[in-house]
Amino acid sequence: MMKSNKSVLPLFSMLLLAVAILVTGCSNPGNRSSGALTAAARDSSLVIGMLGDADYLNPVIGASLTSSEITGLIYPSLLQGEFDTRTGLLNYLALEKRLRSSSGNADEKSPKAALARSWSISPDHRSITYTLRSDARWADGRPVVSRDFSFAYRLYGNPVIASPRQQYLAELVGADKGAVDFDKAIETPNDTTLVFRFFKPVPEHLALFHTSLTPLPEHLWKNVKPEAFRESKLNQQPVGAGPYRLGSWNKQQEVVLSSSASCNLPKPGNIRRIIFRVIPDYTVRLAQLQTGALDLVENVKPEDFKAVRKANPDVDIRTVGLRVYDYVGWMNIDGEHYNKTGKIRPHPLFGDPSVRRALTCAIDRQAIVDGYLGEYGVLCKTDISPSLKWAYDETIKPWAFDTALAVKLLEAAGWFPGPDGIRQKNGRRFSFVLYTNAGNARRNYACVIIQQNLKEIGIDCKIELQESNVFFQNLQERKLDAWMAGWSIGLEIDPLDVWGSDLRKSRFNFPGYINPKIDRLCELAKNKMRPEDARSYWIEYQHILHQDQPITFLYWIRETQGFNKRIQGAKLNISGTFYNIDDWTLKPSVVH
Repeated sequence: MMKSNKSVLPLFSMLLLAVAILVTGCSNPGNRSSGALTAAARDSSLVIGMLGDADYLNPVIGASLTSSEITGLIYPSLLQGEFDTRTGLLNYLALEKRLRSSSGNADEKSPKAALARSWSISPDHRSITYTLRSDARWADGRPVVSRDFSFAYRLYGNPVIASPRQQYLAELVGADKGAVDFDKAIETPNDTTLVFRFFKPVPEHLALFHTSLTPLPEHLWKNVKPEAFRESKLNQQPVGAGPYRLGSWNKQQEVVLSSSASCNLPKPGNIRRIIFRVIPDYTVRLAQLQTGALDLVENVKPEDFKAVRKANPDVDIRTVGLRVYDYVGWMNIDGEHYNKTGKIRPHPLFGDPSVRRALTCAIDRQAIVDGYLGEYGVLCKTDISPSLKWAYDETIKPWAFDTALAVKLLEAAGWFPGPDGIRQKNGRRFSFVLYTNAGNARRNYACVIIQQNLKEIGIDCKIELQESNVFFQNLQERKLDAWMAGWSIGLEIDPLDVWGSDLRKSRFNFPGYINPKIDRLCELAKNKMRPEDARSYWIEYQHILHQDQPITFLYWIRETQGFNKRIQGAKLNISGTFYNIDDWTLKPSVVH
């Protein structure tokens, strides 16, 4: 999950890792869903091929990666984050700190993207105070003020709205008693002062991380009732303060953004229009990259590099990672029973950790890496990336591909071959459907290998592809027993939104994994004032996940992106492909 592409990424990603305004009179020449652009329109338009559409263009409820990437260009960011590749730590910058750090640069005096001019944390670490810049404005001309943040945080925390980012409010005053006391937790004494108060001491890096959620303009949203929030027309007409505005949104086809002339955070986007075109089929995306109809395609298969470059010498392949991993999700709890009753009981197939370990041992993950990713894949052990060097445990060895051990574990758990060769226990066959999103060639490839691997040990695995938005919605509602998906990690380690035992708050705990030891370790780690001092807790955390296998961690991906060379100024790093997209420019076409 992403915010402004130069900003802190409050997930994910998000998740790792996040577009804007009432539709105005700006024209969109050349906006054709067919993909055809006039020469003039092409010189001013960046066209990006996307696997799936956004779900919402609203940072409070948007949950898909596409939503995050687009809303990050529309809405403003409180802080900027910079990733230190030497240590794997995320450093935070406000406007004043940014100006000091840029001493000697030609643009030192130019306005920067952060809404916060500065911050200070109290000596007892129970509050943090931001001073906001006074010149930031929403796209309709109204100023961005501290109340926009306090208003938005009430939306993030409203159970009726059910934001996927509720976990970020877990340290605010009142959260320890079941509900945030917003009157005490967030204070706005004036338009440029914003104070967050916590019920316990919070390390500065986490205080910054958790208080940097994206604001919404209160003056537009204040009369929208929580039960009508997701259906509000304002979701189709977002008003932001970022470098781009929404030009048009043709569902399941394309999202068109226009550079926002009024933006001073830090400036309007250099490229006049950015078109996010929804093309679920990988081969079609690749073909359009080769012909020049698309300027950028993410996750180009390594075996296609040579053909792409041969077909179009103007395409450059760039690599970034390790932040994204693929996994096979196993529903740890009986999802149907939980959805009906709110009560927890183990899943009849996947509720036993030893069975989940057996499934991991039965899957030839290295064969998937070798056959598809090659040098661009690294076996994954847990969700702490090797890039987060300060916390990563190198001593844990990945579960080996070992069918004999898999069979031993299954039979110890009571799963023996039935008359048809499929394992069964208490009259139930070990048979299930493995779901994944359509249009992802890598996952489709992996699913076929997984299906064959499991067949060899007596497990019946069928494969079903779903349209991306449908697939993700089913995950959120815990309607799938087994699935293959991917995850983009946050650059701060705070995984309670993914593994927290309170499933009402842990919106991304799709498998329903419950382990109080994980909750305790996360809390102990978060109580350390310096992230490095929490290393021992994250080491133990990794060992528990490795043993419990709530999901089968497959592989980390060195993401390989296809860029048309007419894109100038792109700086890729672990923060994301679109890290500095508002600074990109397009090289003009050569006129013959």
